[in-house]
Amino acid sequence: MSEVTLFPDEPGKKFARRIDNQLSKNERRGASAKDVFDKKKVMDDVLDKTSIMTLSKLISSGTISYVNGIVGSGKESKMYWAVDPDGNNIALKIYLVTASNFKKRQPYLVDDPRFSRIKRGTRNLVEIWAQKEFRNLTQCVKSGIPSIRPIRVLKNVLVLEFVGKNGVPAKTLVESEVDEKDYKDSISIISQLYKKAELVHADFSEYNIFKTENGLILFDLGSAVDIRHRNAKEFLQRDITNISRFFVKRGLTVEHPSDIMARVTN
Repeated sequence: MSEVTLFPDEPGKKFARRIDNQLSKNERRGASAKDVFDKKKVMDDVLDKTSIMTLSKLISSGTISYVNGIVGSGKESKMYWAVDPDGNNIALKIYLVTASNFKKRQPYLVDDPRFSRIKRGTRNLVEIWAQKEFRNLTQCVKSGIPSIRPIRVLKNVLVLEFVGKNGVPAKTLVESEVDEKDYKDSISIISQLYKKAELVHADFSEYNIFKTENGLILFDLGSAVDIRHRNAKEFLQRDITNISRFFVKRGLTVEHPSDIMARVTN
């Protein structure tokens, strides 16, 4: 089934033609269509009409040039390796507008004082979630916390720096050999989040931290809440406990979570 059949409206046709033009240009320089953009797979798996139009706007505005392919998948979103007009690698996090899991995420929004007006409906919730992650990442970068750099958010699409090489994301902590320094750096990030960015990650784990040559880099901050959130300290305690448990499983000696909690919050 072609994109035009899936999306018979003019915006959908224009976006499909734009992708075709980009494919033709890259094929002439020796890159195959598969190397550039597997259109059918991307559209069938993720893109509804609104998402197609959103990507079209990102291309028209010069934020992205083309999409190479998928690099990660979750229940709520999919990650793509894209390229900007200057040839720089970037990541596209496309939130699935049909993901029912977002309804379970309301507690991370409703009691966050930064988001007082939340419209009903899955699409609205998804778009607010994307804006929330962009805002959280921006706060981290401004506070000097080692985290992935946000570039732009539009509707349900979050544009981020790509951490990795040649379309391969950097390894996370769970995929890496870890040592005492990694443990100390992880606890330091939790502390910096709370004291400098005034945030609690609320989903801090070995799966949400890249281990790179330049140190640890935090990502996936959609769940992060303002420290004024009524459950902030509960989330903080959970974050500390979860990451401590991971390092214990890897054979490291760790500080008691309650002692870390007291030090971070005092």
